[in-house]
Amino acid sequence: MKTLLIYERPVALNRETHRPLRLRGSDSYAHVAMLNAVPLVGFEFALAARDYPVVFAGESAEKALPAALVGLRPDENLSVDGDGRWTEGYIPAFIRRYPFALASDEANDRFQVILDEACPGFNRDEGEALFNDDGSESEALKRILGFLEEYQTHVRSTQAFMAEINRLDLLESKQLARSEAGGPPGAVLGGLWMVSEEKLKALPAEQAQALLKNGALGWIYAHLLSLVNLERLNARLQQRLAAASAAA
Repeated sequence: MKTLLIYERPVALNRETHRPLRLRGSDSYAHVAMLNAVPLVGFEFALAARDYPVVFAGESAEKALPAALVGLRPDENLSVDGDGRWTEGYIPAFIRRYPFALASDEANDRFQVILDEACPGFNRDEGEALFNDDGSESEALKRILGFLEEYQTHVRSTQAFMAEINRLDLLESKQLARSEAGGPPGAVLGGLWMVSEEKLKALPAEQAQALLKNGALGWIYAHLLSLVNLERLNARLQQRLAAASAAA
């Protein structure tokens, strides 16, 4: 079973073990072809909202996390084609940080850098080195670590945002339905949550003002405006179904 969604063999970055490693760049996104939702952090809402529905996914409102919806069926990413190419616009930071991530090290009460040893880009001959010959961090690794630290800062602000909208009880459960090849509509995705516009409008003025001042209101409206992309997502699904039918 994969952990961290797309990391098959996550291990802690080790200066000695991984000193010979280089990372070869790749344009393939085949490793995320089976994700129908990609985690987002708050600053990305406006960027992702241009291309995808921004929703909240989880078993409950308290456990829900923001995500870009990229598929309407399980194990299908409509933004990745059969050749592993990303065909839509914005690529979420969760994907761009791969094959690295920060993972909580509870024993030492800190975060540790991990990498996916299954990533085919790792090798000993081509690409950017992770470490210099003396064992110090390469410039490439320093850039990666900077990106991971910045991402983790956004994770914390996103967690605070989620705690706030749950405290205000703004989320409501939604199921998405679609019709396939002209058939009757049916529920295809559950575990999705969206901000209730009615609850948002009913907030007392001081609570709405607080959301405005801390930037949460902007994130909420980016989410709400992004929902028009559900039609675009369904259109991409119908195109894929039609192409598959024509090829059969």
